[in-house]
Amino acid sequence: MKAKFKTLLQSIVVTSIATLVQTHGLKAVPNYHLSDDAAEDDNLTLSKSSNKLNVKMLLHLNSDDTYLLAAHRSHSSHRSHSSHSSHSSGSSHYSHTSHSSHSSASSHYSSTTTTVKTYSLGQRTISSGVSGEDVEDLAKLLVKYRYLDESSVQKDYLGDVCCDIHITKAIKAFQEDAKLKTDGIAGSVTISKLQHWFPELGDRVLKKGMYGSDVAELIKVLIAQDLLSDSDIEDEQLFDEHVEKAVKSFQKDHNIPATGIIDNKTLSILIKL
Repeated sequence: MKAKFKTLLQSIVVTSIATLVQTHGLKAVPNYHLSDDAAEDDNLTLSKSSNKLNVKMLLHLNSDDTYLLAAHRSHSSHRSHSSHSSHSSGSSHYSHTSHSSHSSASSHYSSTTTTVKTYSLGQRTISSGVSGEDVEDLAKLLVKYRYLDESSVQKDYLGDVCCDIHITKAIKAFQEDAKLKTDGIAGSVTISKLQHWFPELGDRVLKKGMYGSDVAELIKVLIAQDLLSDSDIEDEQLFDEHVEKAVKSFQKDHNIPATGIIDNKTLSILIKL
């Protein structure tokens, strides 16, 4: 096997061990040694030895996106011979009994073929470093509501979207707007809230680039007050440059700093009118 492919297998093994640590704790994973023998071109071998037990694990990647993990354990014991001599007076007698037993190394092989488990969004908690289809679905929602730029969504070497610093930051921004604990971790509450995200006007500060049902309400108010035209609207839930321009115009007319941001002060005056 070429060096590049072998490196890939090693990455899979490391990822698997990391998963064991995350799920069962560090004690669940013994100290294995990754063999880098150039002669082992088709397999990757891990070994662990102790005084009584030798363990070798063999990882083989199949062509159907599954892998074969074979474990080999060998145990040997040797009991040394025992000797006995006796001597009685009056006669000379010597007896020697020798017994030795040696059990040759016994071997046991076991193997299993496993496929990588996939998760639907909401089946598990998503935090930094987690990757999979559910992370990709989460990213799509964050992109939809303009908490995440689509160009910042990255995939790992297996083609899965990973919860990196950009997605974590987007989760925090959403949690802040949704008045949830801002920890950057997408648990069941955060995911459910995002899946059914229908904020009302006044629930959060609005500015250019934001998206949602509250922006749709704002646009209707601006149109009703002839501050915005229907023809300017490309997306009824998007706070774009046309909406920002209308907000700035309104703020100037009412001696409010023309920031183009719908904060509590601007909104309270806008609604009264």
